[in-house]
Amino acid sequence: MSSRTDSPHAEALRSEAVPWHAKPVDVALAALESAPDGISAAEARRRLAQNGPNELASKPPKSLGAMARKQLGDPMVLILVVAAVLSALLQEWAEAGIIFAIVVVNAVIGIVQESRAQSSLEALRSMSAPTARVVRDGAEEVVAARDLVVGDVVLLDDGSMVPADLRLLDTASLRTQEASLTGESVPSEKDADALVAPGAPLGDRADMAFATAIVTGGRGRGVVVATGMDTEVGRIAGLLEGDEELDTPLKRKLASFGKLLTIVGVAAALAVVAIGLAYGRPFVPLLLLAVSLAISVIPESLPATATIVMALGVQRMAKHQALVRRLPAVETLGGATVICTDKTGTLTENRMSVVRVVLGPDLDRDAAAEPVAVLEAHPALFGDLAFVAALCNDASFAADPDENVRPVDECGWPIEVADPGEDGAAGTGAKEGAGGSVRGQARSRSGSAEPRADAVIGDPTEGALLVLARDIGVEPTALRAAYPRLAERPFDSDRKRMATVHERDGQIVALVKGALDGLLPRCAFVMDDDGPRPMTEEDRARALDVARKLSDEALRVLAFATRALPAVPGDEEDIERELVLVGLVGMMDPPRPDVRAAVDTCRTAGVRTVMITGDHAATARAIGAELDIYRPGDLVVTGGELEDMDDAQLDEAVRRASVFARVSPYHKLRIVRALKHDGEVTAMTGDGVNDAPALKAADIGVAMGITGTDVAKDAADMVLLDDRFTTIVYAVREGRRVHRNIQKVVQFLVADNLAEIVVLLAAVALNWNAPLSAVMILWVNLATATLPALALGVEPASRHIMEHPPLRAGALLEGPLARRVVFQGLFVACFALFAFVVGREAGGDALGRTMAFGVLAFSQVLRALNQRSTTDPVWDREGGRNPWLGWAAAASTALVLVVLLVPPVREAFGGAAMNAWQWAAVLGLAFLSLVQTELAKAVGRWRARR
Repeated sequence: MSSRTDSPHAEALRSEAVPWHAKPVDVALAALESAPDGISAAEARRRLAQNGPNELASKPPKSLGAMARKQLGDPMVLILVVAAVLSALLQEWAEAGIIFAIVVVNAVIGIVQESRAQSSLEALRSMSAPTARVVRDGAEEVVAARDLVVGDVVLLDDGSMVPADLRLLDTASLRTQEASLTGESVPSEKDADALVAPGAPLGDRADMAFATAIVTGGRGRGVVVATGMDTEVGRIAGLLEGDEELDTPLKRKLASFGKLLTIVGVAAALAVVAIGLAYGRPFVPLLLLAVSLAISVIPESLPATATIVMALGVQRMAKHQALVRRLPAVETLGGATVICTDKTGTLTENRMSVVRVVLGPDLDRDAAAEPVAVLEAHPALFGDLAFVAALCNDASFAADPDENVRPVDECGWPIEVADPGEDGAAGTGAKEGAGGSVRGQARSRSGSAEPRADAVIGDPTEGALLVLARDIGVEPTALRAAYPRLAERPFDSDRKRMATVHERDGQIVALVKGALDGLLPRCAFVMDDDGPRPMTEEDRARALDVARKLSDEALRVLAFATRALPAVPGDEEDIERELVLVGLVGMMDPPRPDVRAAVDTCRTAGVRTVMITGDHAATARAIGAELDIYRPGDLVVTGGELEDMDDAQLDEAVRRASVFARVSPYHKLRIVRALKHDGEVTAMTGDGVNDAPALKAADIGVAMGITGTDVAKDAADMVLLDDRFTTIVYAVREGRRVHRNIQKVVQFLVADNLAEIVVLLAAVALNWNAPLSAVMILWVNLATATLPALALGVEPASRHIMEHPPLRAGALLEGPLARRVVFQGLFVACFALFAFVVGREAGGDALGRTMAFGVLAFSQVLRALNQRSTTDPVWDREGGRNPWLGWAAAASTALVLVVLLVPPVREAFGGAAMNAWQWAAVLGLAFLSLVQTELAKAVGRWRARR
């Protein structure tokens, strides 16, 4: 080791306070007690035994019993169990069996969902490389990746996966794809000798290679500095494991609602017993009445109905490419107020594409246009640029069966085969002769075919250049066969360019591409339509100005140049001088074309879209502005700025920021938590490993199904099978539909249960006999509540559903809705008590109970019809027809008529036969409940208009 390692400065660098990327190579090796030729096999075995394998740890999965206890401990489930026990005490075995079945089904569904959620860490573990090339005892060998230890020297080459976090020792044009960790679509260039500041973000640590990254080009060697849970991906796993499972808004609403119902039911039952005993009534009949009352308070069908409504929503969403992994996620997304979305692969297409081209003749006009426009203006010169872009390129297309049969000339231009014309000649696209001119062919093909999608192997930036060439009719594979590479100067980060040498039309030419700042000083000429001309200082200034403007648009700029050579150069000969500048291209990962409309729809619906990305601030701002996510006055917050914020400052920032750039996984987690702390119902979309903790912490995590990692999918509540942001808009709409329908069901059930409570309490308070028998109460709840409630759950969405702000998390009944339910319940209770009194005076308690039962039952059926909307009249079909509601109302009416018309059944229920006028009174009073609701709606519409 160098004597530097023994200095006080080296001791400071060796300390754990200095991160590995800020330590020089020799200091890092000394701190790891390693050497450039690795460690010994014996030392590796010792360290493996001491520190454990290179794999991600996970806490033991919950046992089946633990998951069952968690499910059965849910407040709503406990209410169902109590209801089932009370039903059994009343010897209502059918109802008790149904409720117990609901409990079992809900528990099984919850256990299955929780078991699937436990697979997220397993998916992280599966991403580790299975083997690694290491140097031990001075010799290269292949070992299992799990057997790597700190201090091992690992060899990297094109296509390999980085098996652990490495401090690079030496590199040769090494590039790694770190999108799953950093969110950047462009591979990171690595340089073992780079000087990196201690606080540099993950994406800027050029002297490090991180576990799970893919090598896209070059080669390198690095020493292992972290394994297993100590790696960057391991820290993400720790965040994912440590973040507790949070309740969704729906769970919170139903739990709160269940507690309220329990309190009301117990209080009402105790009041019945207390008042009855005060009047001297027998205890046992009072107890049975109190039990019946408690059962009437609990809407047994609500949990099952909510589950079925969400399950149907899941089926509808699956048809639109949105796969829901957890049922409550449907309702939760409908209540979302903020969607935090990753950029790469979510808002953009996750592929580089050339969107601007400027050629030599256009420098004086300071013009950079779309490729199609430039091709029409300068077809021959564009052909020269495509020639350089396709040959000075290390990427390639995946196997294309069409390419093997499509006729091309030796220059790579396709030979068009047409039907014989009048003179029997073939198509006009044939070559002009052996080694035909590329410039001439480009001129003849200015009207090229439509671009087509291509699978690229290699650097996405170079792949975009191949696609550009193919889009104008140049076949890169055939072109390379016609013009083989005779020599090359590989890309490196110091020169910022690469060069290849070919023979073209009998002349040796060098083709060069690279960053303009490194290539422009070596250019002496610029290519015009008529050939090269000397480059002036004004030309240089204009080229730099064009490149700056393209960079301001968040485009990556590459320049292309050529030079004629006297012969094939030697290895040390400088061929990158006196170049002819052909042109520039600006490329980017383009936004998905349908995203802007989806963002606008979300804004109309009161849902804010926030971009959270690991990309640079300028790129993120430009993409955000193009998609209307970022608007003037919004904040753009970088990871460095966020790092300096305390929680209070971050809470303030999330209210104004529409773009977060250059962020780490922990930053994403802080942002989501700050939004939730601010009262937002937060949805988080993402596709990478780095998104998993935030996906889990959000109220609803939405993963990409095509580009998403298994980790992201398993941590998410919903997976978009088509990766389209527009699918989220449909999911929001469907979620709102589900939420509204569940709310309708709750209003429907609670209003009628409230009516039953008031009827029984009023009768006891007045020292009357019970106006309803226990079986009548149970029959009303089962026969006239369950089927209409299910039908209300499949109501079509209102045509205005995306024009209203989302409902905030809270009670299912609040404000005007709660008042409406109370008023309706009291109204029906008064009619039922009136019917009981009329019947009792006409024929005794049995007839009174029958008339009260009829009013309650028919009122409930009619109220199901006008429950479709809280504002529109019952005859309006705002969202479309719902035939299920009609069938449910008919079936419920039939079940009520069985009790009222079939003598044996009527006697079993403690009822009596009614004459014509009594029937008219029952139906009239029931119909008045419908009239009352419609009048209330009309008054509400009148007030809204005023």
